[in-house]
Amino acid sequence: MAIREGRWDCPSCGAVGQLGRHVYCTGCGSPRPEKVTFYLPGDAAEVTDAAQLSQAQAGADWVCEHCGGSARAIDTACPGCGAPRGSSAERQVHEYGMDDTPRSGAPPRAALSPPPSAARPQQPPRKSHFVRNVFLLLIASLIGWVGWANRTRHVEAVVTAKEWDRSIQVEAYRTVTEEDWSLPPGGRQVRSYRAIRSYRRVLDHYETKTRQVSERVQTGTRTYTCGHVDKGNGYFEDRTCTEPEYETRYHTETYQDPVYRQEPIYDTKHVYRIERWVPDTLLREHGDTTAPVWPRTVPDDTTRDGEKKQKYLMTFRAGDGESYTAEVPLEQFTAWRVGGSVPLKVNGSRAQIDTSRTH
Repeated sequence: MAIREGRWDCPSCGAVGQLGRHVYCTGCGSPRPEKVTFYLPGDAAEVTDAAQLSQAQAGADWVCEHCGGSARAIDTACPGCGAPRGSSAERQVHEYGMDDTPRSGAPPRAALSPPPSAARPQQPPRKSHFVRNVFLLLIASLIGWVGWANRTRHVEAVVTAKEWDRSIQVEAYRTVTEEDWSLPPGGRQVRSYRAIRSYRRVLDHYETKTRQVSERVQTGTRTYTCGHVDKGNGYFEDRTCTEPEYETRYHTETYQDPVYRQEPIYDTKHVYRIERWVPDTLLREHGDTTAPVWPRTVPDDTTRDGEKKQKYLMTFRAGDGESYTAEVPLEQFTAWRVGGSVPLKVNGSRAQIDTSRTH
């Protein structure tokens, strides 16, 4: 695994890029502090020097418990104050992922703790946010326009036309011929015959077929650099990970495909005669300003009134010149005359008489 030398920044004089192996700042001579952060520049070269490799693999540096200076793992006494190592603790070893490895030193101390009252500089809006905001504004405008166009308005209008239509379906009691799978009460059979009533799905045979089948097969493993280890002495060692490698392979597979047939199910169907009320004549009356009436019928033993339908339409012209046609109940149709003023509730192209304003 490759070894690379890291860097550290001196917090005393601000000198940046101190070599990781140096335990004293080359700018001011201050000892490398305990809380210093090692970082690995992206262009750091692999260490090949045997002495440096031996130093990197010797272990983490230790921090003198007397003066706070740094000492290498092979040092038995602090190079700053001369005190023996004693119980001085080693620097902590860190493991980083590829995206987590620090690439530069900590920012200046003043930038770490801005005063609470300091205002953050306003960042210019990102283009994607601008496009999204414009889109949302257009959607909101469209929704607002649709809502405005379909709002309910109260207008005064004049009745310009009326039209009514009434109809009665006359039914006759007649003998009809029908057929069904059973003979109903009152039915007089004419004949019967065998017919297909339904079908059932029945397995007929199997067909041998082939198909291409894919499968993922492991062909080996791949070793790759997945991060770095801060060894606690100014050097970083590559972390390696392994993962399986696969490839897709295909093979031909034989299988049996079932084939089904539709088998008819027979039953007896009956043809019979029976008396039923059936539609006969449709009678209709139509008019405009005349009073609505029903078509005249004369029911007897063989005829009767069936379904009745009625429809009443009124046309209005509002003060703005717009015309509306609405279907209204009989009470409103007979209450309003052509030329009369009427209050309307209008929503889009739909209109209805505003009964709350007619009393």
